Amino acid sequence: MHCVSSTVPVHDRVSVVLILIAFCMAVAPSAVRAATYYVDGDNPNASDASRGTQARPWKTISRGTGHLQPGDTLLVKAGTYRETVILTESGTAAKPITIQAYPGHEGKVIIDAAQPVAGWRQCTGPDECSGNPHWEHIYYADVAGFVSNHPDKTFAVRQVFQHGQLLPRSRYPDAGWRYPTSIADPWKVFSDSYLARPDGYLAGAVCHIKTRVWLLDAIPITAFSRGTITLATSPRLDISTRFGYFITSIVGEINAEGEWAYEPAQKKIFLWPRGDAPEDIEFTYRECCLRTNEGVSFNIVRGLTMRNAWVYGILVYGSHDITIESNTVEYCFDRSIRLQAEGGSCDNNQVIRNTVKYSGSCEINVDGTVSHCTIEGNYVYATGVEHFGDDMLNGIGEGLFVWGPHARVCNNRIDRTARAGLNLAGQPSNREICYNHTSNTGLALSDGGAGLYTAGYHPGPEKDYIHHNIFAEAIGCNTMNEAYEAGLPVTIEKYGGDSPGLYVDEEGNNYVIEHNTIINCLSHGIYFHWAPGNVVRHNTLYGNGEYQVKFNGNNNDRQRLINDVLLDNILFSTTAQQYTLWVGMNYDGIRFGQSDRNYFYNPYNNRHIYVYWLNPSTGAWITEDLSLSAWSTQSGYDRDSREFSYLNQLPQVTLASPVKSRIVYNASLDVNTVDLGPDLYCDVQ
Repeated sequence: MHCVSSTVPVHDRVSVVLILIAFCMAVAPSAVRAATYYVDGDNPNASDASRGTQARPWKTISRGTGHLQPGDTLLVKAGTYRETVILTESGTAAKPITIQAYPGHEGKVIIDAAQPVAGWRQCTGPDECSGNPHWEHIYYADVAGFVSNHPDKTFAVRQVFQHGQLLPRSRYPDAGWRYPTSIADPWKVFSDSYLARPDGYLAGAVCHIKTRVWLLDAIPITAFSRGTITLATSPRLDISTRFGYFITSIVGEINAEGEWAYEPAQKKIFLWPRGDAPEDIEFTYRECCLRTNEGVSFNIVRGLTMRNAWVYGILVYGSHDITIESNTVEYCFDRSIRLQAEGGSCDNNQVIRNTVKYSGSCEINVDGTVSHCTIEGNYVYATGVEHFGDDMLNGIGEGLFVWGPHARVCNNRIDRTARAGLNLAGQPSNREICYNHTSNTGLALSDGGAGLYTAGYHPGPEKDYIHHNIFAEAIGCNTMNEAYEAGLPVTIEKYGGDSPGLYVDEEGNNYVIEHNTIINCLSHGIYFHWAPGNVVRHNTLYGNGEYQVKFNGNNNDRQRLINDVLLDNILFSTTAQQYTLWVGMNYDGIRFGQSDRNYFYNPYNNRHIYVYWLNPSTGAWITEDLSLSAWSTQSGYDRDSREFSYLNQLPQVTLASPVKSRIVYNASLDVNTVDLGPDLYCDVQ
């Protein structure tokens, strides 16, 4: 037995007790308390040397993010913060780190990546501004220090704002476009014999060259001599005389209030300011508004406004379990939000209920190795352009670009895109695309300017599920294309077309497309271009300009139409010229898989199914307009399908002549009641 004396000195007992208490305080989980910190850049008492209390807040957001521990919250008060916020600390699933706007200040916390410009000087003559005859209105500012210190050595001024509004670049020609007249090098050098400008005049400007109906590149000009333009880099595809070009950011072409140009040799901005006063001017400068360090996890970013970034408004880089929620991201030259993984993981992230708008290339970008992410409830507006025929100045012009596997893209509203509203890139990989609503897509490019565009072959069982979406008003823009040349002004009537509501491109397979509504697209509802092995069922296609569903097969491996399924769909044409179904292939026979129990409606024309195929014995193309019964007899398909005429056989039903139709749809997730008025309606099913 070991005994302890009860007569040890009191100071020893006190020492032991204090040590034990200190040890318990250090390790007891219940003693670690989440803290709330404050940032208020406009508060005169704010300082990054303070403790981040409400009475003595921090001055910058960056000071706060580096101090946070799991469970902590950083509340940011209204103001403009010109900094790049980097998330460096991780939370846990139970105790995430939260960076958010102070309650009531949502949307008023602005992280601005633009750089204010001072030191403007008025031109004293045309020689100071490339011979511009409007020199009296033009001011210039030297930004060499900013440009030289930028981490991106290719940096050039590409966006200028005055009083918070994006200003237009100077442009040649003032409206419209021109065509190359000869090509010296299809990857860099072309000539325009009608381009009468002095040698060197266009050097440093930006050439916007179209190389395909779905592709437009913006490339700096390195040399200009006798009508010949030399580009700094190659476009993505070869230059031809078929497609046009225009040029921006030319000092000598500034000819209206608000126009500007950047001269890279001098590193100066030239501007005809609004109100003839160079006040409150800034240019896109910092690469990001907010980004994560690699490996960071369990952070929530909520209620902030981020704008004017050179590349990304928000970059989630190699991080997981990050939530980007209820923010506004706008006027990023490249992309609003990007989830990126390079050699690591970037999984289980959420981008939810944000407003993203006016980016140059893409609003939300999910990279190919980014897995199990959720893109939900976002409002996506004006990607690349805002109106039909506007100048597309950078990138791909797509609202959502989703490549990674196991993504869930749900309930997003996407309106006005230069190309596709939603690009489902790469091969099928168990992604779910549901309850989204796209409209006004393909405002600057065609072909891929669909509500949803996808193309990707997968040999295995993996599929993508596309269901309960609304794809409306896919337009397509065919400007800068000699085949469509119709002069100015640019209108939808002259240049619109060739963009389907849902486009499955070359070799695209394993897509399950069901319960979607595709309406009022200028060309096709659903287009399968050399795309076998897809399922289309329970969709409604209404009033799409040329075809409701189009199948096009090619006599190559993985491009022949096999195992495509078309079941239980409504194919409703609203004019005599619209086909319900279009099936064509450059090989023998009209076979693509299975088609039945569909409702075919063209109340103006009973020969509403178009087929073409190659007769191998004669080498002749066979083209036919068929009724449903003739189609069924010839193909063996649609034996149990029905067409509009059966409604006339129903008792007590008399159809108006001409037939009137109306489609009613609900673009929300809530129950919606629609007043149909006094008219009598007959549901087509």
